[in-house]
Formats: sequence, structure tokens, C-alpha cells
Amino acid sequence: MSAREERTPLNSRTTSLYDYALFRHGIEPDGRVPAGGYPLPGDPPSDALRFMEATRVLAELLGTALDDSDPARAAATLDRRLPELGVHPNFVQHPVTQLTVTDESAARVLGRRLVRTATSAAGLGVGIHLLTRLGGPEDVPRLTALALLRGFLQPSVRALSALGCDTDVLIALGDLLDPDDHGCLIDELADHDDPAARQWLLDLPPRPHTGPARARHIATAVRFPDLLEHEPVSATVLAQAGRMLTRMAQETGSQAEILRYKAAVPVYEALVRRADRLPPSLDHHAILLSLALDLSSGPPVLLDWRPGLREELLGLLEALLSSPERAEVLDGAHAHEDRYRAAWIRRMCREPFERTAPAGLRIHVVERDPEIGDHVETRILLDGRPLVPQVFPEGLSGSPEFILGTDLLHATPEEREVTLSTAYCSEGCCGTLSVTVKRDGDHVVWHGRHQDGIGPRLPEHRFDAAAYDAEVERARTDDGWCRAARSTVRLIEAGLGERPDLLARWDIPQSWCRTVGPYEDTVEVHFWYGPGVGRDPAGDEAAPWVCLTWRLADDGRRPEERAAAALERIATTDPKTYCRVTGGNPEYARALGLRPQDDG
Repeated sequence: MSAREERTPLNSRTTSLYDYALFRHGIEPDGRVPAGGYPLPGDPPSDALRFMEATRVLAELLGTALDDSDPARAAATLDRRLPELGVHPNFVQHPVTQLTVTDESAARVLGRRLVRTATSAAGLGVGIHLLTRLGGPEDVPRLTALALLRGFLQPSVRALSALGCDTDVLIALGDLLDPDDHGCLIDELADHDDPAARQWLLDLPPRPHTGPARARHIATAVRFPDLLEHEPVSATVLAQAGRMLTRMAQETGSQAEILRYKAAVPVYEALVRRADRLPPSLDHHAILLSLALDLSSGPPVLLDWRPGLREELLGLLEALLSSPERAEVLDGAHAHEDRYRAAWIRRMCREPFERTAPAGLRIHVVERDPEIGDHVETRILLDGRPLVPQVFPEGLSGSPEFILGTDLLHATPEEREVTLSTAYCSEGCCGTLSVTVKRDGDHVVWHGRHQDGIGPRLPEHRFDAAAYDAEVERARTDDGWCRAARSTVRLIEAGLGERPDLLARWDIPQSWCRTVGPYEDTVEVHFWYGPGVGRDPAGDEAAPWVCLTWRLADDGRRPEERAAAALERIATTDPKTYCRVTGGNPEYARALGLRPQDDG
């Protein structure tokens, strides 16, 4: 019988959450904590108070508790009353932080009592936040144990940081946690100026969700310029530097973090000049290709480069990536996820090296490393500089389906307005990057404009019309960047657009198609059915309509074959017979004889 089977489950009503955390950790055979932490016994109050009311109630309860001469009774009363009155655990930090404490000793005793004995999440939260303000080194072991509970990692790490706990405590905690939960530990250790913290950050395995700001935090903390300057430079340092530079170069709807990283140019130079020391591997190949894509058309182009340096680094990367030993790595990619990454490398391998001329208009369609995300960007360069990051950092480079698939950039003698990028927040907040496009004799002219004074105004640009048309047509017809599933989506959408009768025969007024899955290899077709479908089908769930979803997994066939088969099935078989109900009015779905998703 295992240890898990021998132990009697604890009673959540009488056992403190601290003891529960110790119990759960003690019965785990491998000592690892599940992603997100151990789930709490019981649920937060369903009739929780709103933030302001919860703040007022908690302030009153805290005042009463601190006036009680018996800390055990005060803690027990507070722990019981918080859930009874509907104070949600998420609302306890602010009032505890703002609390005026006249007797710090009493507040410290109350916090320690709650941390040790609280059975409610709200009570435990109050205890942790009190110790964040008033605790000491002796509180570190309990706070470390409580970090294992779901919802308490961040407040516990915040408390440990306030208490100045040693680096080795945080590293040991990180060894217990699921890597996806390391975010707040990364931020905390990046503020620890000691060799152990820096080494832990250098040894971090690749993480798809390391965002640009966190990447800059890591890069600054580990001091890449110093590490790359002193010999010997390890492959670990080179690879991690490449990962952090790539993540900092991502567009996020604000100024790219790479442009805030003061050491960017020397780190790029030192890394690329030593990149031949990275042993051939799929991961290293992807890192180097990502660097090249960003140096050719991404935000790093806008860094303060000395003349010719960026072009020299691109030349070094091109020579390295085209070497025979690097190409052999792609042929050896057999695992499912490796095959998709290798296919991405093959699609993008020439992109950063074929269109780098600085004059006029250049269009780069760039797909990012699938280990980072599935975003595909249409990067518009004017005179060699990426337009969106330079003049409209609040926006994102548009998808090729929008920029090129709709023939947005086509120029005619009639002036027309086009939107090249919309603010990440919303059009109404920070506006759009909009221009008017017009053919003027042998030239094409872009005039910048404001929309109600919101957003940037692009200076006038004049392009040679023949060169402009050739570049737009080249970009429009070149689909070498496109994944198979994405091509299938485009072909299905085109087929449905050309043959509206396919959906009309089933009384389906609207449809749309997309790719899904971690490697964007599955096609998902959505149909809206019912008399309640309006211009915004999801706007009224009470109306008689349903959303039907059909998933087409990758079966190895060419996109043309998959799309043709899908269109044939839509033409001959009612989608209601093979689709899942994934939205709309459940009662209407049942009336049609369909089973809503909520029915299991």
C-alpha cells in the first residue's frame, strides 16, 4: 500500500491550510507540486462581497482582532467570519497593506497565528500579508510551505522577498514547482544580485511563456555583456542569450523591450560572432534563425547600429545556418514537436537573407518559432526600417491574410484609406496606423492621416510605381511561409466564398475557419445556425441560434486535398450531423436534437 493510500484525508473544516500543505507535500511520491499548486479544500464564497465592501468589512474585523487580548481567539474568529461574510481571498491584500498598525507586536502575533492555523483562504491570506509587513526570518519555513498551495505562490514569494530570504530557499522552492509556475520566482531571483541566482536564471530551460519584459529582466540580471566577453563562453550562455534577445524583440503593443535593453547591440554582436560554438541542434538552429529574422526586419533594426554591423551579423548567421552540419539536424527531427519546428525552419530559412535592400517598400512575412507562439506577422519596411515598431509601437504587425489576402496595399488612381495596424488595447483607445494609398503617374503615394487625432500620422512616402507593384504582387503570391493547416483554412474559406450555396442549402448564414492546437496543425470550422444569428451571433445567447464546430486533424494530405474533401462533405452532408455544439442557446440546441457542450 502506498503512502498516499495509508494516510487518512484531512478534514478541511478543522485542519489548517498550513497543515494541509505539509500533508499534501508529504504524500507526494516524487515531491513535485502539480501545476498551479495543490488545490485548496473547499471553495471561496460564491456570494462574495464586492471589493470596496469587502475592504470595509475586513478593516473592521482586523481592528476588532487586533484589540483582542487573546490572539488565538482573535485569529479563530477572523478566520471564521471572513468566509461567513463573503470576503473573497483576492480582496484581502489591499486592506491589510493599508491597515494602520499601532501595535506591531500584536499584529505580528496575529499574522503568525493565522498562517499556522487558518482554515479559510481569506484568513490565510490575511496572515501572509501581515507577515509580509511585519514578519521575520523565523517565518520563512511556513511561508515556503504555503507557496505550494494554489493561489498562494505569489503572495508567499512576495512575503519571502520582503523578509529578505536567502537565494537557496527560493531555488529549492523552484525545484518543487512545475516550471510553468516559475514566473514570480524568476522575477524575484532576477533581483538577487548573487552568483547562485544568476546561474539559476542561466540554467532555466526554454519556456514558451517567458514574455519580453521578463526576458529583459533576466538578461539584465545575468549580465550577458560580461558573460560573453570573458572566455571561455559556454553554449548554455550563448543559447540563453539568444532566447532572451528573441523574446525581447517580440511586438507586444508597446515599445519593444529590445529597444529598452541598453546592452542589445553589444550582446547581439558578441553572440553572433561566437555562434559557431553552439553545437548543431534543432533548438540552436531555431535560436539562430530567430535572431536572423529579427535582425533583418524586426524591432532590432531600429537599434543604434554602427554602419554595416547589422548586415555583417546577418552574413555570419547566413553562412552558419547554411552549413551542411546544421542542415543535417533538420533531417534528424523525428519527434512530433520536432518535425513541426523543423518544418518552420525550412519555411523561414531564406526569409531573412533575400529581401534586405533598404530602398522603397519591402514586405516580410515572418512566422515566429512555434516554441514561442504561432503568430505570423506581415512586417512592412519603409526604406529598410520596420514601420509599425518605429511609428506605432501600440500596434501589432498585421496578419498576411489581412494585409495581403485582402489586397489592402493595391494602388489605384482613386485614393483610398487603409488601416495597417490597430492598437493592441483598442482602436478607440490608442487609434490605428492608417494611410491613404494612391497611384500618381509613375509613383505610388502614401499619405499619413489621423483618426480623430488618435494614433500616429505617417509622413508622406513616394514609391516608384513599378517597384511598388512588383513587391506587393510578390508578397501576395508568395505563400512559402504558410503552414499546411493554414493553407487548408484559406482554401476552405475561399471555397465557401465562391460557392455560397454550400451553406445556404443547410440554412447556415455565417461561418469562419481557423487553425488551432499547440502547433497550429488542426483546422477548426465554425458554423452559426438558427434564426437568431445576427451580425454579432455571440451577442445574445438567449436568441435561437447555435455555434457548430468541426475539427479536422492533420491527416498528412496536401492542403488542396484536405480543403476539397472538407468542401465536399459540407456540400453533401448537413453539418449538424457531424459538428459539436460549442456555443449559443442550449435550449435551442436541445430542441434541434443536438447536445450542448455543457451536457458533456
